[in-house]
Amino acid sequence: MNALRTLAALLVLLVLAAPAQLVSVQRIRLTFAQEYSFSVNSSIEYIFDFVPKDDEGAWPTRLWVRSSGGEPAQPLLLTARQRSGALTWQLPYLSASGRYTFYELTRTLCYDAYAVNAVDSPDCADDSALAVRGAFSLHVSSACRSSVRLDMRATPLRDWRLPFQSDHRFAVDQTSPRAYLYEFLEGQDHVRLVIASDDDTCATVSVQNNSCPVGESLAEEKRRSLRMSMMRSGAVQLARSQFPHGFFVVALVEESDVACTGDDAGEPEHEPEWLWEATFNEAEVDAVAHVDPLSRRKNFTVTVAAALTRAQYAVASVVALAVFLVFYVAFLVLVLAQRFSLCKPLVAPKAVLADTTSENGVEGTDADGADGAAGVDSRARRHRRRRRDSNATLDSCDDSNSDEEPPAAPTDAGAAARFIGGDGDREQPQTAEASPTPFGLPAKLNVAALARRHTRTLIARSDRYLSTLFTVAVFYALPVLQFVVTFQIILNVSGSLDLCYYNFLCANPAGGLSDFNHVFSNLGYLLLGMLFVIQVRRRRSRRRRRPRHEEYGIPEHYGMLESLGVGIMVVGVLSASYHVCPNRLNFQFDTAFMYVLMVLSMVTIYQSRHPDINARAHATFGVLAVLIALVVWGVIGGNAIFWAVFTVLHIFTILLLSLHIYYVGQFTLDKHGLTEATRGLRELPAGGRPLYGARLALLLIANAVNWGFAVYGMVTMATDFAGHMLYVLLCNTFMYMLFYLVMKLLHGERLRWYSWLFLGSAVATWAPALYFFMYGSTEWSTTAAASRDLNHECKVLRFYDAHDLWHFLSAMALYLSFNALLTWDDGLSAVKRTDIAVF
Repeated sequence: MNALRTLAALLVLLVLAAPAQLVSVQRIRLTFAQEYSFSVNSSIEYIFDFVPKDDEGAWPTRLWVRSSGGEPAQPLLLTARQRSGALTWQLPYLSASGRYTFYELTRTLCYDAYAVNAVDSPDCADDSALAVRGAFSLHVSSACRSSVRLDMRATPLRDWRLPFQSDHRFAVDQTSPRAYLYEFLEGQDHVRLVIASDDDTCATVSVQNNSCPVGESLAEEKRRSLRMSMMRSGAVQLARSQFPHGFFVVALVEESDVACTGDDAGEPEHEPEWLWEATFNEAEVDAVAHVDPLSRRKNFTVTVAAALTRAQYAVASVVALAVFLVFYVAFLVLVLAQRFSLCKPLVAPKAVLADTTSENGVEGTDADGADGAAGVDSRARRHRRRRRDSNATLDSCDDSNSDEEPPAAPTDAGAAARFIGGDGDREQPQTAEASPTPFGLPAKLNVAALARRHTRTLIARSDRYLSTLFTVAVFYALPVLQFVVTFQIILNVSGSLDLCYYNFLCANPAGGLSDFNHVFSNLGYLLLGMLFVIQVRRRRSRRRRRPRHEEYGIPEHYGMLESLGVGIMVVGVLSASYHVCPNRLNFQFDTAFMYVLMVLSMVTIYQSRHPDINARAHATFGVLAVLIALVVWGVIGGNAIFWAVFTVLHIFTILLLSLHIYYVGQFTLDKHGLTEATRGLRELPAGGRPLYGARLALLLIANAVNWGFAVYGMVTMATDFAGHMLYVLLCNTFMYMLFYLVMKLLHGERLRWYSWLFLGSAVATWAPALYFFMYGSTEWSTTAAASRDLNHECKVLRFYDAHDLWHFLSAMALYLSFNALLTWDDGLSAVKRTDIAVF
C-alpha cells in the first residue's frame, strides 16, 4: 500500500509540474549591426546577449525591434537590461490616443559609463560576456500560444553627439524617436538650441538631463524635461546651471497634428465615417487602425549656437537706455535755451495774463513753449481770488462731495444763452418756432459759449481723470503682476515651453525671466511717459504762477494731459507683465491700457473746444470697462453670435456718439432728442446746407470707416479680436487728430514751429512702429506650435526683434503725439475765446 501511495504522489507531482516544463529558456549571444529573426510564443523565452566588438561599446546603442503580428492584449514583453538599469516595452502597442496600433519601435540605450569601474570592483566582478562595456541583454517573452516572429537589430549610434555651431540633420518617424547629446565646452555657460524642419508634421522636442534612461515617449518627456510642440521652428536658450553634464535633445513625431494645430476635426479626416461604421458595422471595422510608421516622417535640422555674453546684454541695455535719455537731454536743453533772450520768442507764445490788481487783463508774454518753461513774473505769483456770482446755481450732475465750483451765470447773450454747456444740462427752447435750429444751437459756435464754467470747475473735472486713472491702474496692475509671476513659476517647474508664446529665436533670458528683452524694451513707455508728465506739471506750475485771463485761449485741461502721460507708463508696466509669459489667458494685459490711451486721447482733443460738455471721468471709464469686457468675450467665445451682437453695438454706439457730437452734447436718447434731431435732418437750413458742415463731414467719414470695420469683422470673424479692437480705436484716434489739424488750418489758426516738429516726428515714428507691429513674431490666438512658426531672429544688436522695435517706436510715437496735443493750441493764447471756433 505504501508503494502505491508513493507512486500516486509521484504521478500527481509530475502532472502539476508538467506546465512548468513546457516553458523553455534559451540564452543566445548576438552581435551588433546585424538583423535577427526569431519565433516567440508562450512556450519559449529568449535572453539575447548583445556583446559589442572593438569600440562599439563606446557608443550608445539604437535597438530596433519589430513583431509580425500579435495583439495589444497579449503582447510580446521586451526588457533591455544593462549594468546601469533596465527598460521594458511591449509589441504591439497602442498609441497614446488608443487609435492606432504600432508593431515596431526604436529606442536609444545609453552606453554604460561605469562598466569599467564595476568590473574593477572586487564586490561586483563579473566574468560573463555582459562585463564588456556597452553590452546588454534583451529578455523576450509572450503570453500567447500562437507564434509571433520577432525581428531585431542593435546598432552603435556613432553620431549621437551634437556639434557646436554646425547643422545636424536627421529624420524621425512615429516609432523611431531620436536622441542626441550635447556637452558644454570648456568655459561655456549658455548655448542656443535651434531646431528647424521643412514640413508641417507635428512633433514634440524635449531637452533632458544627461542621465539614463533617455525618455523617448510622451509620458516620460512630460515628467522630466523641457519640451515644446513644433512644426517648422523651435528654439530655446539653455544654461550649464540647468544641465551641468550636458543635455539630450529628443525628437518625437506625434501621431496626429492636433497638438500643433488644435484642430482634431479631420484628424483623421474620416473620423465621422469611422464612427458611423463602428456603430452600425462593428464586425467589419477594426476599432484600432494599423498604421505604417513611415506615413508620418519628419526631417529635422538641429543647431547648437553660441548665446549672447554678458557684455552683449549690457551693450544692448545701455544703448536702449541712452536712446530714451536723449529725450531728457533735449528737454533740458530747451529749458536752458529759454533763459536766453534770443531763444525765448521762439518758444514763448504771446498770452493775455490775468491782472492781479484789477478786473481787466493786460497783455504780456507767457513762457509756455514747447515744454512749458519760462521766466517767472514776480507780480504774477499772487493768485487772484475768484468770487462766485450771487445768482450761481449748483450743477445737478456734480456729486455732493465734489470739489468743483458751481457754474457761473452765462455772460453771453443771444443764441448761446439758450443752453448751458453742462453734461446734458440745458434749458429747452419754449417752442419749435422760437428755435429755428435744433436744440436752439447757434449757427456759429465759439469756445466762449462752451466754456462758461469757472476755471476751477474745469480743472477739477480734468484732474478727476488723473485720480480715476491712478485708482484703476493700481487695482488692475497689482493682480496682473501676481498672475504673470505665477505663470513664470509654473513654466520653470513644469518645463512646458508651450505655456508661454515667446519669440524663441529672440528670447534672451536673464535672472528669473525667460524673455528679458521683451520685458526690458518697455522701458521707453516708463521713461517717456514720466517725461511727459514732468512737462505737463511744469506747464501747470507756470500757469499757476502766471495765471492767464479767463477770456483768452483754450481752457486748461492739464489733468487730462497728465493722465495721458501716466497712461503711457501704465501701458509699459502692463506690457512688460504680459511679456513675462504671453498667452491667450493674459492677452488683455497688453492691450487694456492701449484702449484707455486711445479713448483718453479722443476725449482730450474734444475737451479742448468743448470743455463744458465733455464726458465725465466715471462715464468714460465705465465705457472702457464695458469695452474691455467685450474684448474678453470676443477672445474667449468669439463666435457668430458674439460678432452679431458686437456689430450691432458698434454701429449703434457710433450713431449715438455722432448725434451727440454734432449737436454739441445736447442730444439725448429720448423723445425730445429724437424729435429735434429728426427735425434738424428734415429741415436743413440755409438752402439745404447743414448747420455744421465740417463737423458733419468728419462724422460721415468716421461712420463710413467704422461701418467698414464692422462689416470686415462680421465677415472674417477674426480670432484676434483684441487686435481688431485696437485697430478700430487707433484709426479713430488718428482720424480725429487729422480732422482737428485740418480744421485749425481751415479756420486760419497757425501752429507753432515746434508743434509741426512734434507732428512730423510722430508721423515718421508711427509708420515704422505700425509696420513692426504688423510684422509679428508670435500669435497668441493660435496654438503654441503655430505661433512658434512666426518666430524670427533678433534684428538689432542680436538682442531686439520686431516686437521690441514696436515697443521702442510706439513709445516715442505716443510721446510725440501727446506733445502735439499739448502744444498745437499755443498760438491761441492771446486770442479771445469768442473768436476761437468750435469744431
